[in-house]
Amino acid sequence: MNLKQLMCLSCAQLFAILLFIFAFFPRKIVLPGISHQDPDQDRDLQHERPFQKLVFVVIDALRSDFLFDSGISHFNNVHQWLNTGEAWGYTSFANPPTVTLPRLKSITTGSTPSFIDLLLNVAQDVDSNDLSEHDSWLQQFIQHNNTIRFMGDDTWLKLFPHEWFDFTDPTHSFFVSDFTQVDNNVTRNLPEKLFQKWAQWDVAILHYLGLDHIGHKDGPNSKFMSTKHQEMDSILKTIYDQVLEHKSDDDTLICVLGDHGMNELGNHGGSSAGETSAGLLFLSPKLSQFAKPASQAENALPINGTLGGDFQYLETVQQIDIVPTIAALFGMPIPMNSVGIIIPDFLQLLPNKLASMKENFMHLWRLSDHQEEAVLDDLAISDIYSKMYDIQETLTKSATNYNYPLLSLAFVSFLITTIIATYQLQRHSGHTFCKLRTSSLSVLLVSIILGVSTFASSFIEEEHQLWWWIVTAFSAVPLFVYKLNASVITRWFILLACVRLIKFWNNSGQKFIHTNVMSNILSQNPYWKWSLNLLTFLTLIMASARSQLLHFIMSTILVGLCFIYKISWEIVNGDQAEIPLFMQDLLTKIDFVPSESNLITLARVFFQAWAIVVISRLVLTKLKVLDQRYLIRDMKLYVTILLILQTSSQNIGQFLVFQILQSQICYFFKNFPISSSTNKIYLSNLVSLILQNFSFFQFGGTNSISTIDLGNAYHGVSSDYNIAVVGLLMSIANFAPAIYWSMLPWSINYGPSPSQNKLQTFVKSKLPTFTYHCIFGTCLMTACILLRFHLFIWSVFSPKLCYFLGWNLAMGLLNGWIPELTVILALD
Repeated sequence: MNLKQLMCLSCAQLFAILLFIFAFFPRKIVLPGISHQDPDQDRDLQHERPFQKLVFVVIDALRSDFLFDSGISHFNNVHQWLNTGEAWGYTSFANPPTVTLPRLKSITTGSTPSFIDLLLNVAQDVDSNDLSEHDSWLQQFIQHNNTIRFMGDDTWLKLFPHEWFDFTDPTHSFFVSDFTQVDNNVTRNLPEKLFQKWAQWDVAILHYLGLDHIGHKDGPNSKFMSTKHQEMDSILKTIYDQVLEHKSDDDTLICVLGDHGMNELGNHGGSSAGETSAGLLFLSPKLSQFAKPASQAENALPINGTLGGDFQYLETVQQIDIVPTIAALFGMPIPMNSVGIIIPDFLQLLPNKLASMKENFMHLWRLSDHQEEAVLDDLAISDIYSKMYDIQETLTKSATNYNYPLLSLAFVSFLITTIIATYQLQRHSGHTFCKLRTSSLSVLLVSIILGVSTFASSFIEEEHQLWWWIVTAFSAVPLFVYKLNASVITRWFILLACVRLIKFWNNSGQKFIHTNVMSNILSQNPYWKWSLNLLTFLTLIMASARSQLLHFIMSTILVGLCFIYKISWEIVNGDQAEIPLFMQDLLTKIDFVPSESNLITLARVFFQAWAIVVISRLVLTKLKVLDQRYLIRDMKLYVTILLILQTSSQNIGQFLVFQILQSQICYFFKNFPISSSTNKIYLSNLVSLILQNFSFFQFGGTNSISTIDLGNAYHGVSSDYNIAVVGLLMSIANFAPAIYWSMLPWSINYGPSPSQNKLQTFVKSKLPTFTYHCIFGTCLMTACILLRFHLFIWSVFSPKLCYFLGWNLAMGLLNGWIPELTVILALD
């Protein structure tokens, strides 16, 4: 196989994956048209509407305990309103995927989200996100000649036409470094656009993002969180005071909710209790005239955290129930595709609660394709609700209409690619399938073990355990291959200690959380953490001292810029007291003032300097000005510095362990008693593949969307969001350890011999990883097809499918080809 053939095979593999995902995640089919009141009804819904104005406040990532738990909540005014009955509170269940775009679709249309919306949440500019032709409560307000004003997350303007809004002031949702301005941009409009012109609007939509951004960068227990709670609580009081001031004019309902929650890391996207449990609040002086919800009447707010296990506080409702509830309270038909149910507590506000409830039932009945007539005359209200809940459960869990022809085409294409890759693997090893080399057999064995694991949801959730046992097994190889002496045994113990320390560094997996892991210990002891980080940076400088003087100078500059940036970032986004004084003095001596704007400038200076250094090193090597013998070592060091910049401070120390572990592995390979160069190439790349996956999980990664690191995706990025730049930085941040170990085979495979065909070596080196992804992908696709009706198909299997695409695109194609080929071309 040559380079062109491998390239064609890789493109065919990627095309098959994309085609499979396109077929497996089709867009949800929605009913066309807009709901209208039944002409046979003699009720005037608009005349009987309990409320005239709606203030719809979305506090992004408002988890239920943020509103109701005494241990974490600082919404003091909200607690007072809940106790007086002016506010009614609930925990709302947000169907996964728990990211903003699909959640807003559900909150406005009342339909359950499609998993493909998870991907569209990033690529928000696609036309398919347009809801102008889909029925929603916004559409209903427009149909009834109401005026809507909007401020906040610009995702709303990607979903709904600008002309629907009388006034808009959007803020970009993906710039997570901003905690304050992103919310101030919303609040600044309240006096002039709402309060002073109270009679000129009917609906105000406010979407605050700061709380979500704090969660992404510092978690739910961040020191910034209590201040943000108080800020949001104060804003709600300001709005409510205006409602009380205009109480004689009309009745206004304030609806406050989180579009989703967050997990203990501050992220979201998955299906854990923290991510799916969002706070929900209805606020109006009119509510105090009616009976509180039963669970609220039984508890004084805030609630002790022990009473809200699994984030379930007060009564739990489906988040999609907001849609028919708003429709009923404002005298509008339920949107066409809504599968929500009017929250029972609000029936007492409706002029004809029985008629409203029956309309809700008939709406669900028609959606469920029942042909026979529904008989409700002799049923009690509780019985009707019981039937509605049954229909709702069926509708929300109904399977997606998979595109089976495309699925078949994608699967067959991928299977053919797998067969070709497996054949090429054994052909290049020079043996038949009946007599495989140890290296080829090891690749196939690891591929099959991981492939078979995809048929069990628990194995996918805890995949890191499989990689741990595989790493442990391979760590024992030196004891059986080498002649044991003091040097070998010492190096083997160092290797084993490094592997165990990496395993101890972070929590991984989705089922178990351990408190005493290295990252937590370092976070609790910042002096140790920064001392270890400083040692890591010094080790990089010392490693560069072995090379040429120019490389040493350039490396020292890059390391210095990176070190200053990480300290400054921690001061701006964390606690300055946690940074050792001598490090703070360093910033004072160089006259650098840590601030958000200065951080952006410093990061850009680093990226520009890094690019100049890398390009210069490659060009000077190609021109024979600099020694080729040190190119691979120098390039690996430059890339490592970049990876550290994209790494959270508690994980920087892992790169010191990586450096030590890599030196031991290179020693064993250098002295490995292998006669075949192909065998050595296969084994080095298999070890690289194992360490890539092992370190990815031990860096804190999982197969859940919620653990994707967004906090390190905005270094050097201003408020002008650029999806390409942020996407690249996010990929580097999340695959940082994998990128590091992908460079392991460079110094092993590309020797100094001038007769060595480096391009052919490159092709051979890609076959083990390529074959693994083919076999693993075939098993994963088979599992997704066979288990497409499984309970965890959207929460476990589908995210793993997305990660598989990420591994093949980011690691297999971009990182696996571009850097290595660039180095090879510079060497030739």
